Amino acid sequence: MEKFNYGIGTDNTVKVYDNQGAYNTLQEMMKRKEQLIVKFYGSKDNTRCAWIESAHVAGFKYQLKSASYQGLLNYLFKGDVTDFDTNPKEADTLDENEDFQLEILKAMIDAGKTIQYVPLFREHPESISAILPCFKGKIMFRIKRTDEPLDYLREHKQII
Repeated sequence: MEKFNYGIGTDNTVKVYDNQGAYNTLQEMMKRKEQLIVKFYGSKDNTRCAWIESAHVAGFKYQLKSASYQGLLNYLFKGDVTDFDTNPKEADTLDENEDFQLEILKAMIDAGKTIQYVPLFREHPESISAILPCFKGKIMFRIKRTDEPLDYLREHKQII
C-alpha cells in the first residue's frame, strides 16, 4: 500500500530578489525625469534597501550598495541620470544593530540639508516623521522615537 502524500506540491526553495529588474525600473523612471519618493530601510535579510515609488510607478524595493546609494542621491539632488550600478545583484549588508534610516538622516543633517519634521504632538507616539525635499523628489523618514534620535536632533538644532 502506498503512503499518502500530504505535501502541497510546492518547492520550499528561497527565491532570490530580482534587484536587476528593480534597477532597470529605477533607470527608466530617472530617464523619464520622474519625481521619486524614497524611503530607506534595512530589510529582513539584513541588506540596505530603498523603497522607491512615483506618481506613475507603484513602490518597489531596491537593494543598495554604496555606489548605488550615491547614484540615487545624485539623481535626487542634482537630476543626474547615470548608469551607477554595474552589478545590481550585489548589495551591502547591515552591521549588527545599525539603524540605516537614522544614519542617513544624521548624514543629511550633517550635510546641512533642510529637513521638514512633523510636529511631535501630531505624530504617532512611537515615531518621528520627516521629509527631505529634493530637486527630483523627496526622501521620507519615519524613525523610532527614542531618546537617542531626539537628543541628536535637539543637539543639532532641528525643529521637532
